[in-house]
Amino acid sequence: MGLALTFAVGSVIAFAIYFYTFTESGKRWTGEIDDAE
Repeated sequence: MGLALTFAVGSVIAFAIYFYTFTESGKRWTGEIDDAE
């Protein structure tokens, strides 16, 4: 059970990193896109 839980959490984290790194909204949140205007 512990291993499955660890894998599930790791998958969620990996997906979050992927989302914030490669999506347009993610780049806006991380400041890669200048959205000041």
